[in-house]
Amino acid sequence: QQPQPRRQRRARKAPHELLTEAEKKANHIASEQKRRQNIRLGFEQLIEVVPSLSQGNRSEALILQKSVEHIRHLISIKNDLKDQVRDLQGLLGEPYVVQMMSAAA
Repeated sequence: QQPQPRRQRRARKAPHELLTEAEKKANHIASEQKRRQNIRLGFEQLIEVVPSLSQGNRSEALILQKSVEHIRHLISIKNDLKDQVRDLQGLLGEPYVVQMMSAAA
């Protein structure tokens, strides 16, 4: 058998090159609107979970500032609770701590 000659293929254009300028612009606008909506949703979720944001007018900068303050407050509470657990473990003695840990598992 004789090998068949290979046909020259035209290079395919990338999918974004197949779009018209109007389609590219419309896609860009839609993507930007989706991005903005996701940011708004994120700010709304922060307003729901940060207690000091439940009332009044809130700028995005204020929402971020109060969110950071709230997170720092929660970290402080967590660290205080860890210290209390450590203190109580010391009072109860090591055997009790091991017993409680195995009971929790």
